[in-house]
Amino acid sequence: MRGRSLFLLMGFTLVVLGLFARPAHAADIRTGERVVIAADEVIDDDLIVSAQFVEVNGTVTGDVVATGTVVVINGAVEGSVLAAAQSVEVRGPVGGTIYAMGYSLQLGGEADIQRNVLFLGFSAATQPGSAVGRDFFMAGYQMRHDGAIGGDLNVSAGALQLNGTVGGDVTGEVSTAGRAAPPHVALPNMPADVAMLPSGLVVAPSAQISGQMLAREIAPAAPPTHGAFGLPLWLADRLGTVIGLLLVAAFIVALWPRFLPALSGALQRRPLPSLGWGLLIYILLFPAGIIAGVILVVGLTLLFAMVTFGQLTAAMLGLLVGLFLFALFGFLFFTYVVAWLVVGDLLGRLLGNWANRPGSRVAQFLYVLIGVLLLQALRLVPVLGFIVALFVGTLALGAVLVYFVDRGRALKPPPPAATTIATEEVA
Repeated sequence: MRGRSLFLLMGFTLVVLGLFARPAHAADIRTGERVVIAADEVIDDDLIVSAQFVEVNGTVTGDVVATGTVVVINGAVEGSVLAAAQSVEVRGPVGGTIYAMGYSLQLGGEADIQRNVLFLGFSAATQPGSAVGRDFFMAGYQMRHDGAIGGDLNVSAGALQLNGTVGGDVTGEVSTAGRAAPPHVALPNMPADVAMLPSGLVVAPSAQISGQMLAREIAPAAPPTHGAFGLPLWLADRLGTVIGLLLVAAFIVALWPRFLPALSGALQRRPLPSLGWGLLIYILLFPAGIIAGVILVVGLTLLFAMVTFGQLTAAMLGLLVGLFLFALFGFLFFTYVVAWLVVGDLLGRLLGNWANRPGSRVAQFLYVLIGVLLLQALRLVPVLGFIVALFVGTLALGAVLVYFVDRGRALKPPPPAATTIATEEVA
């Protein structure tokens, strides 16, 4: 299931890049809190719209690119539809292909999709009367099919219920019945008819499959009990973690010997501000950064689609996505790797001076070694381990901010000394 999901994601990405890589031309662009295309309105061009609520009731002769919270297409779209939203509902005819990403995708009874449907999200549903001319690709948790698919149905999901017709083959992987479903999250503007399906593959007597039934249930593999060298899994996992952390520590100490002492020193001087700033980063700044990064990438993507960059559009979009992923990877690498070295260095220094030369690289590595071993030992305690992991990342993130704030204050020039000017009274 993972391999097929990855394949579908890669294909989805390539298709999207291909859409935006075309030479750009004029398009009807609309933004706002709520954008509604009236039933008697005809847009003789592509429609690019971004709003919290998008509803297309009229006719669009080109493609539709829509982002928002809720996207509803009741009218006719002669081209393709590219939608990224929490909820995507298509109730009218579409001459091309639907590329959708979000929580749910629903094809209403009047939906007539001439080509394909590609959906990446949580829940997909096709109502009775809906029709897909060619193939349907879906990767997510669940799909309920009550309509008609002319070609193949390719699914990678936890739950699949087939009640309608499929003109080709049904392929994919589905979780076994009885597996626990993910928690249902009630989001604002959530469609009321999105119901959780039990895991597993269900083929109703009303289902008509003209091709072969190749979809299969994937039984979960038994978890291993032993790791490398026949060691118990928990011991092998901790040992591998310690070795990995020490290798990173050796690299940092060799190239940047002042890095870890600087951050651990800031943490030692100001532990409470470090904790407070770390919590602020975790709770507010990190989620806000993720949202801002996604909005920035989507916004610039729409901008590139409006401006003529030719074949450079895909390269520029790839650069933006690469920079965003690099920043996200850097944050996660610091939180889950470097943070343990910072806190470990502080613990090692607090436990005692283990070398005659405290500033030497060997002494720094010993400090980190002692601290990492102690922290990993604490992680073996069931409840305490989670608390330790949470505090390590929080304290280290806050220490970074405290260090740069203190450094900025130290480099700030002092205010000029006050001078007095003597004045003489003139008789």
